[in-house]
Amino acid sequence: MPNRLELFIHPGCISHEDGKQFIKSVLKDFPQVEFREVDMITEQKRSVILGVRMSPTWVFDDKIIAVGIPAEQTLMMLLEELIHDKTH
Repeated sequence: MPNRLELFIHPGCISHEDGKQFIKSVLKDFPQVEFREVDMITEQKRSVILGVRMSPTWVFDDKIIAVGIPAEQTLMMLLEELIHDKTH
């Protein structure tokens, strides 16, 4: 299974644009991570199944890893740990 990071957003969320810019910066160091933005309204069923209740919510391989916009270094460390755990 690929390393998949998803950003669950709600239309009109003020953090939406910040999240998009932020993730571009983070993912340049993680080429092995596939990124997908998820609209919580159009994919409501998936949001409910995963337990996503707020926007923005970060999900890595179907597990919530953060809510809100974490510090760039925090997200980078989380991704490093999660990727490492999958390979060991």
